[in-house]
Amino acid sequence: MIEITRAGDNDRQIVEEIGKHYDPSFINHVYNTWEERGGLYIARREGRTVGFCGLVFPAPTEAQILGIRLLPDFQREDVGRQFVIGLIQVAQEKGCNTVRMLTSTENWETQAALQRNLNFVRRGTWAVAYREEMRSELCDSRQSLEPASPEILDDIWQYLQYSMTYRHSEGLIFNNGYTYRQFSKAYLNQLLEQGRVYACDSGGVITGVIIAHCQDDTMHLHYVDAQPTVVKDLLLGILARHCECKCNYLTAAVPTDSYREIRPLLEQVVKEHAPDYWLVMEKEVSPLALPRD
Repeated sequence: MIEITRAGDNDRQIVEEIGKHYDPSFINHVYNTWEERGGLYIARREGRTVGFCGLVFPAPTEAQILGIRLLPDFQREDVGRQFVIGLIQVAQEKGCNTVRMLTSTENWETQAALQRNLNFVRRGTWAVAYREEMRSELCDSRQSLEPASPEILDDIWQYLQYSMTYRHSEGLIFNNGYTYRQFSKAYLNQLLEQGRVYACDSGGVITGVIIAHCQDDTMHLHYVDAQPTVVKDLLLGILARHCECKCNYLTAAVPTDSYREIRPLLEQVVKEHAPDYWLVMEKEVSPLALPRD
């Protein structure tokens, strides 16, 4: 059996040892984020540490498992399955009713194992480009776009309800750190109040919505859903804000339905555009506690 515990200071060495079999730079990212936030978990088998991963909570009742890493001798389906089961139980104990994982869209083996062994289901595909360097010549005379007013919440929500992009992405939105959460009307209202929602209004009718914000030196695109005739102007108006915010990098997470339309533009605004393609896998569970605060 696999024992799941939260990582401590004494686990760094073994985490680094496991990480040598993967991307070495991944370890520094893990310890600078997951461990500090209490989201790094260790898998032990018969007292031996055999793997680690992140378990984070994008919303009070939603959990996501990130980056499972196992020692080569334990990279077997039964070990991975027990690890995931243990993490699901941790999420249930924290009051979650939904657990998600990401897989590469080409990782058919993992997707099949999650469906076959643990009843995960597919919940939409995304193109994600992380911190790509933006071209400085974007700072031209183009007028930047202002965030949408919270007063048009109902109009934007109605647009999303009829959007095939929203439906195909299963009503999810990208959250920083390769996580996703449910894109509800209540959450849309929060984003509007935070000034992160941009909309195109054509004659009183919403024809496009983008969720974006600037943080430090990076502009983040969390969701793009717009008609082909307006998506370019809408996105360029938002990107023009990077000059005002002094953003040098762009993280773009786009449902694949929308990505087909904006890929040529993204290839123009960043120096080297090389996104990853992710499939969101989801499982409904029964919470074993009250929701987290």
